[in-house]
Amino acid sequence: MFRFFLLNYVFFGIIALNFPTSLQADQVTGLKIIAIVLSKTCPLPDGPDMAIDSPDSILKSVTNPSCPKLGDKQLIQTAIQNQGKSPKHAGIEITVNVDGTELKKKRHRKVYTIQAGDTAKVLHEIDLENTGRYQIAVRIWDSRFKRILLNTSSGDERLFYIASPQDVEVAKTHLASGVIVSGKRIISPLKFDPPDLRWETVQVLPKHALRGEKLRLRLNLINAGGDIVQDVSTKVQYYNVKQPMRKSVIALPTARVMAPGEIITFDLEYTLPEDQLMGKYQIIATVDPENDIEELKEKNNEAKSNVIRLSDIKLLLPSDKFTFEENGLFLFQWDSLAFSEFKIQVGVDKKFEDSGSYFDLPQGNRWIADKEMVPLAGELPGMAMGLMRAKEKNQLYWRVIGRQASGRQAISGIRKFTITPVNSETL
Repeated sequence: MFRFFLLNYVFFGIIALNFPTSLQADQVTGLKIIAIVLSKTCPLPDGPDMAIDSPDSILKSVTNPSCPKLGDKQLIQTAIQNQGKSPKHAGIEITVNVDGTELKKKRHRKVYTIQAGDTAKVLHEIDLENTGRYQIAVRIWDSRFKRILLNTSSGDERLFYIASPQDVEVAKTHLASGVIVSGKRIISPLKFDPPDLRWETVQVLPKHALRGEKLRLRLNLINAGGDIVQDVSTKVQYYNVKQPMRKSVIALPTARVMAPGEIITFDLEYTLPEDQLMGKYQIIATVDPENDIEELKEKNNEAKSNVIRLSDIKLLLPSDKFTFEENGLFLFQWDSLAFSEFKIQVGVDKKFEDSGSYFDLPQGNRWIADKEMVPLAGELPGMAMGLMRAKEKNQLYWRVIGRQASGRQAISGIRKFTITPVNSETL
C-alpha cells in the first residue's frame, strides 16, 4: 500500500498538493514544506470553500469509491525539503482537525534529521472514526517542539469530508422535497424535468494576493435538473467590493454538453492588472448569462467567491496573535512583488498614529533588501517591552513599509503579537 501511495504522489496530480509561493521556504532553517498527500480524496466537496450544504455533493461523497468512508484508514504523507547546506534537526507535526477541532490523539509528532539537499517523506496513518469536515496540516518545529518554524498556509491544507448517516438521510429528503438549505433552493433532479444549472463552488486562491500575483480559480458547475443541456455559456468577472457595479470579465468558459447530475470543473488562472486599486475583491460567476436556456429555476445562476484581499505587501510570519518567547528567536517574514527595500515597524498603537508608540527596524534611514528579518539578540524584546512598560500596554503590533528605487512607498496591513517574558514581573 505504501508503494502505491508513493506512486500516487508522483503520477497523480489530483492527489498531491504542490505548494506555490504562498508557502515560503524558511530562510533561517532552510526547510520547506513541499507537499501534503492523501491516499483517499474526494472531488466534491473539496477545497478551501468546501460546501457541505449541497445534497448532490453529500450523496456523491458516499457513492464515489475514491472518497474516504467512516472506518477507512487514511494515509497521509508530507514531504519536507532541506534547502540549506547542512543537516537539519526539526520536529515534524501532522495535525488532524475535524469540524474545526484538533484530534490530538491522531496527530503525528517526531524529530527528523534531514541531510542537506534531501527531502524527508513523513508517513502517518489515521483511522477515520469521525464524520465531518477533515483538515490536514503540517507544522515544522525546532527539535524540542518549543517553537514553530513554519506552518501550512491557510488555503493550502488538505481537506476531505465524511458524511454521517444523518447527513445522507437529510440530503435525500432535501432532494425529494425541494426545501431550502442555507439559502439555496434544492430542486429534485426529476428525469423529465428541464435542466437546472448552478454553481457548486467558486474557489479562489490565494485569499490574500499581491498586486501582479496570479490568482487560481476553480469553479464547479452542476446540471441539477433532469435533462441534457448543450452549449452552456458562462461568464466569470471580478469587482472591487466597494465598487460592485464596475465588473470586469476574466473568462467566458463553455461546456458543450452536460447530462443530468453532471459536474464540470473549470480551472482558470488570472492576474489582476497592476494598476488595480488595492482593497477587497470578489469573483462572480454566471451561467447562461444571456438567459438562452430554459431551466427549472432561473434565479440560481450566479455565485460569488470568498473575498480576496489585494495589496502590495503580504505579511506571512508571525501569524496574527502569535506569541514569542522573550529569549527565543524573533522572525518576521513578508512578501512583495512591487517593492525591493523594506523595514518593519513595531509598536503598541494598533493604528500606528502616534509616532512615540512604535519604532523602526532597522532604525534610522537604513532599509533591507530581504523579505524577512531576524532582529539582533535582545534588540526587539528590549525595545518592545520597554515601550509596553512606558505606555502601560501588553499588546504589540507590527507592519512592513516597502520602498521602490523611485522613492515610492507602501504600507502593509497590521498584525498583532505578544511576548512572553522570562520573568512574569518584567511587565
